[in-house]
Amino acid sequence: MKLTEHFTLEEFTRSITATRLKIDNHVPDDLMVNIHLTANKLESVREALAHPIIISSGYRCPALNNKVGGSQTSAHTKGLAVDFQCAYGNPKQICQRLIMAGVEFDKIIQEYNQWVHIEFSHTNQRRRVLTAVKQNGKTIYLPGLI
Repeated sequence: MKLTEHFTLEEFTRSITATRLKIDNHVPDDLMVNIHLTANKLESVREALAHPIIISSGYRCPALNNKVGGSQTSAHTKGLAVDFQCAYGNPKQICQRLIMAGVEFDKIIQEYNQWVHIEFSHTNQRRRVLTAVKQNGKTIYLPGLI
């Protein structure tokens, strides 16, 4: 199902882990409004980067989120977050570009210098900027881009 000019529902629900573990990762009807919001906001991300983005993790049903070790309050489970990569540059460069371009987001995280996590909200886009790193085997979130 096409959500916007450049994004499909399949991109939001595709998961190697869900396929491997036979987890039904379909989006409940009541969360489709969030998926549409996120897809529309991702259009501005794509425009700012002037490159296609590859979603590596979009919507996660609670069972899938649990299996991948996601937070119980993860915006992925609400359809309001995606992890992605882009040929524009490395994750820090992508975050810097989105911030400079004034793209609306609630939270953006440069995760382990491997991908970008971006979250959206229906109300206040707080533009929180974080960097995720591992310390002593645990993920910690540092303010700003490191």
